Amino acid sequence: MESEVINIKNKKWYKNKKFYIILGIFFIGLIIYNLINKANQDPQYETVKVMKGTLIQTVDATGNVESADELDLRFETVGKITKIYKKVNDEVKAGEIIMSLDLTELGARVSQAQAGLSRSQANLDKLLAGQTDQYLISLESKLDQAAASYEQVKAQYDNYLNEAESVVKTAEVNLNLAEGGEDSQIVKDAYNSTIALLNTVQYVLGNGLTESDNILGIDNTLANDEFEDVLAALDSSKLNQAESRYYTAKSTKYDADEIINQLTVDSSHEKVDWALVVSKDALFDMKNLLFTVSEVLDNTMPIGNLTQSGLTVLKNNIQNVRGSVSLQYSNLINQEQLVNNAKNSFSTYKIAYDKAVANLENLKIKREADLAAAQAIVDQAQASYTDAKNPPRIEDVLSYQAVVKESEANLIQAQANYNKALVRAYVDGVIGKINGKVGQYVTSQDVVAKLISPHFEIKVDIPETDIVKISLHNTATIKLDAYGDEINFTGIVSEIEKGETVIQDVTYYKVTVSLNELSEKEILNGMTADVIFFTAEEKDVIYIPLRTVFNRNDGSKYVRVLEDGKVKEKEIITGLRGDGGLIEVKSGLNEGQEVILSVNE
Repeated sequence: MESEVINIKNKKWYKNKKFYIILGIFFIGLIIYNLINKANQDPQYETVKVMKGTLIQTVDATGNVESADELDLRFETVGKITKIYKKVNDEVKAGEIIMSLDLTELGARVSQAQAGLSRSQANLDKLLAGQTDQYLISLESKLDQAAASYEQVKAQYDNYLNEAESVVKTAEVNLNLAEGGEDSQIVKDAYNSTIALLNTVQYVLGNGLTESDNILGIDNTLANDEFEDVLAALDSSKLNQAESRYYTAKSTKYDADEIINQLTVDSSHEKVDWALVVSKDALFDMKNLLFTVSEVLDNTMPIGNLTQSGLTVLKNNIQNVRGSVSLQYSNLINQEQLVNNAKNSFSTYKIAYDKAVANLENLKIKREADLAAAQAIVDQAQASYTDAKNPPRIEDVLSYQAVVKESEANLIQAQANYNKALVRAYVDGVIGKINGKVGQYVTSQDVVAKLISPHFEIKVDIPETDIVKISLHNTATIKLDAYGDEINFTGIVSEIEKGETVIQDVTYYKVTVSLNELSEKEILNGMTADVIFFTAEEKDVIYIPLRTVFNRNDGSKYVRVLEDGKVKEKEIITGLRGDGGLIEVKSGLNEGQEVILSVNE
């Protein structure tokens, strides 16, 4: 019997469905295992240390070398030209000053900034060095002085308060005396004083009339017999005028006598007021009479029985009486005002009383304020003394260091402003033209001089985001493709165009860099150049990568740090943004601290 042989062909393994099912189950299990394992692991943090060193900020641009023969020189600011150092055809070296504006104020600002830097650096050095025993003694002395000053202020205000309270009491007494209006004691006293003064006026009027008659001889005809013939010999009209005024003064004097003789302390105020009016008129007429008598004597010659000494005595007598009359006239005016003041005294004393009370209250308030200020000085002196005995806090050191940095920046700014008032030669050459004149007012747009110098320059386009970092006279490092990265050339910014150029919707500004051709390497027109502008530099500062810094909605900035295994936010203040993605940290971090760069979940 012939047996049948059945050949069974085996299938290839990669065409077997069971293989792929098993493989799929394996990978799914592996993924689940990894997810479970990762969930049980802590996040991994990548950190970076806070570094300390020099931070540089640069701007890069590319252009081509061009040949140039003439440079336009301008000031970077406005002002009047005060000095021109060079003339046409003078040879100049790079950096030499050609002309300047008024440098007085700018130089003073540089000196002030230098002094500020020296002062802030000295304060920092003093803080770091610690305080001397002598300084501690001086602080202790200041503390004692502040305490003594507090006690002195307190004692002074106690005296002031006593005086102010006394003024209030006096004002209150006066106010009480002034009650009653016309019948008040103050008004009565004023009118009694007026009557006494009028009696004195009556006597002065009588004396004035007698002295005048002794010279004129009108009522007492024998009084001037010895010199009557020579009176007013130089001008007889003066004698006639004097005699006329004698009768007027005599009449008003008698009117005053009549009413004054009737006055008593019981006289009505109206009668006293009328006596004041009449007496003033009488004194006025007497003043005129005595003045005219003086003129009579001035026109009298010492002749015959009238000697010079006798004439002098007569003049002196009249002069003395004139002084008395003028004095009493002034006294009457003042007394009249005193009476009016007395009548208005209630309102006046009420105002004075209210003012005295207000002054007293204000003094109490001021006392409290001044004592609080004096106590604050004591507290400050105590704090200064306590702080001086202790080592400086890191916060104080950072604060003083920040002041030094600020002072350095102020000096750099002041020096930059000073340099803007100077026109220098960017490269070696010859002065081709001087356009400015001493005293001429110029702007930054005016070409004040032209420099002829066969040299090379590179014009590059700088985007608007970087143009504010570049200024005239900035130095630049230049690499030419022809010589590779190993060889550097130097240059200086000689021009910044004010007009913009738009390239593909981006605004650029053209900047011209003049090459320093002291290099031995040959430079040819058209060579491709990479220009690196050094726009800022901060030395001895701490810095971190920019991508570790985060911004809050309020504008503050922070970094993340690890403390005891936990992530915490630490607020910082940043400064210069440098090359390589680095940024300066002005406060908030210390050298060597680690900040979180990234988190691997």
